[in-house]
Amino acid sequence: MNKLSLFLTKLYRISLSREKQKMLVWNDLIKLHQLAGWRSGIYEKEHAIRTTFELSNDLNGIFYYMVYDRDFYCRVKIIEDFPDMYASDLFILASHFNNLLVHGVVVVNVEDHYVEYLLKREWLVPLLYRSELYEQIVRHHNTSKDIHWAFQRLIAEDEAPAIIIADLLRRNEASDNESK
Repeated sequence: MNKLSLFLTKLYRISLSREKQKMLVWNDLIKLHQLAGWRSGIYEKEHAIRTTFELSNDLNGIFYYMVYDRDFYCRVKIIEDFPDMYASDLFILASHFNNLLVHGVVVVNVEDHYVEYLLKREWLVPLLYRSELYEQIVRHHNTSKDIHWAFQRLIAEDEAPAIIIADLLRRNEASDNESK
């Protein structure tokens, strides 16, 4: 009976108009933030939520979650303001990440001097599987911490992008081995 109910719920959700689907995903996102107890600002008109999560031990990042254009977006600025002298190395490091990432993209904005990590997914998946909202937020947050670590290392230690990526891959491999 429970499987039938779940199937009928998914069937109902997928049969709705595009606008109603958007509103269902948006309302699910609001409920998730409220149930999790995350301190968030909810912007109904823009269908956006702003919240703060830890990027490193001494720094929090402002994370944005939005529903529009048939997609669910997760966005965070990794570096708020970078010196011009690092622009080419930032592009190289971003390219390394973009080659490795299965989900999302690292963007370097030279004009406004920031680096951000953007993850988007068509809202059909969270529409049918509500838990995917939480899973995408967690995936985005965990990846953001790794990206932040790498870019901070580039700027603070003036380390070469290839070395940073190699160290990150080793670090993640060791973490994976520990969890087995």
